This record gives sequence, structure tokens and C-alpha cells, in this order.
Amino acid sequence: MKIFPAIDLKNGSCVRLLKGDFNSLTEYNKDPIDQAKIFLKNNFDYLHVIDLDGAQTGNQSNISVIKELVKIPNLKIQVGGGIRTIDDALKIIDMGVSRIIIGTSIFAKGFLTEIKKKFNPEQIILAIDFMETEGIPYIYTHGWQDNSHINLFDFMSDNSHFKNFLATDISLDGVMQGPSFKTYEKILAKNPSINLIASGGITSINDLSELKRIKIKESIVGKAIYEKQISLSELNNDY
Repeated sequence: MKIFPAIDLKNGSCVRLLKGDFNSLTEYNKDPIDQAKIFLKNNFDYLHVIDLDGAQTGNQSNISVIKELVKIPNLKIQVGGGIRTIDDALKIIDMGVSRIIIGTSIFAKGFLTEIKKKFNPEQIILAIDFMETEGIPYIYTHGWQDNSHINLFDFMSDNSHFKNFLATDISLDGVMQGPSFKTYEKILAKNPSINLIASGGITSINDLSELKRIKIKESIVGKAIYEKQISLSELNNDY
């Protein structure tokens, strides 16, 4: 299983949110370039980068940081947050970003149709950030603030053209209580050929071992690294 250390950008710094709440923010490093180099020095050459300002407002105010990240030799990044138009998507890819993560825009009329026309599916990750209500996982948008009222399973069935899906249980993100194993198993049972990327709640090596057991091929690890619940050396040794 491939591990992607996370860099979440807010006002140019590396931060983490609690359950997607922009009022519950912890800053970990004022210099995201320095943080990226720490990850690279520890043999993590592919990072997961989210522009939280972009996700919240649609304005990509951290674009200068992303430009600097793609200049780092031997480093690849996937980027999300605030990609609301086809021009936004093209601009990010043209910078040298390997994959772009699309969330809020997936429900804009005609957007995914244009994405299919202009991009290789391997360049696209659809973010299906969800929260369960009465046992049904609904997708949330606009930086996890708005409930789309669209069932996650229905959405995935309707968009089988895409293979990369980033599934984050918002209720578990940043709380370090373990990932949403049961929902992930249900997703894979219904869609065995997709690349399901796990995110949210990963706290320990045991969590990662369980994700690997249920056939997750890629996982995002954020707060557990910054809070030193999982060391970079542990991740290197086991994954």
C-alpha cells in the first residue's frame, strides 16, 4: 500500500482541521516547502496537498506554494482544493502536478463531462468526502461545509469512467479514532475495480494494516504524523 503524507495549506502554512471545522485548526509548520523536504528526506516522494483556502472559498490563494512544491527535484504531488473550473484544472496540471483532486465541482453541470474529454482518467481523483446520516453516507462539498444530499454509493455507480476515488469520512478526520473501515469495505464490494484512496482517522500502523487487508492500495496520513502517533520510519519500514 502506498502512503501519501498530507500537507494541508491555510494562509501558506501547514495545518490540520478537526472534522473539517475551519474554526478548529492546528498549525504545524509555517514553511510547507520545508515540510515537503522533510517528507522527501524520509523517502516519501509523492505528497497529498490540499489548499484549504481554495476549498473554502474557491480562490486558490496558496498557488505560489504549489508552484514551489512542484519545483522540488524528485517530488511528485497530487493537489486539491478550489479547483472549480476546467481552466483551474488545466492550470494545475500544467504546473507539473501529477494528479488533481476534484470535489465541489463534480456536481457542477457538465463539469465531469468536460473533464472526461480533456484529461486522462489517471490524472483525476474524485473526492467523495462523506458523513453518514441514519446509516447513509452523503457527499459533502465546499470544504466539507455543504451536504449535497447525494448518496456516495449512487454517485460512484453513476461515474464508473473514473478509477481514483478519495473517500474521507469527515466525522473521523483529525479525531484519530481509526478510519471508516466498514464503509470502505462496502465501497470496494460494490466497485472492486476502482482505486479507493483512504483518508481520515488513520491513527496507527494497525489501522494501515487493516486498510491493506481490505485491499486499499493508497492511504493519506496526516495528523498522526504531525502528532507523532506514527513515525516516518515506521511507515518506511512497514509500507
